[in-house]
Amino acid sequence: MDRYIGLDAHSASCTAAVIGPSGRKIKSQVLETNGKVLVEFLRSFAGTKRLCLEEGTHAMCRAFVHPP
Repeated sequence: MDRYIGLDAHSASCTAAVIGPSGRKIKSQVLETNGKVLVEFLRSFAGTKRLCLEEGTHAMCRAFVHPP
């Protein structure tokens, strides 16, 4: 099942929201800005994941931690 994940990245924390294919919110969580924590969060969802990052200072760092 597809999961659509929005990530708002900041220096100390990231806010993630996970939406299912019907548009229903599955989960929303504040995470530590840490590559290992982010990868563990993303891996906790089965199926195809589509990750959307805000465009900003920290977005490029997140792209390197979790490449397509």
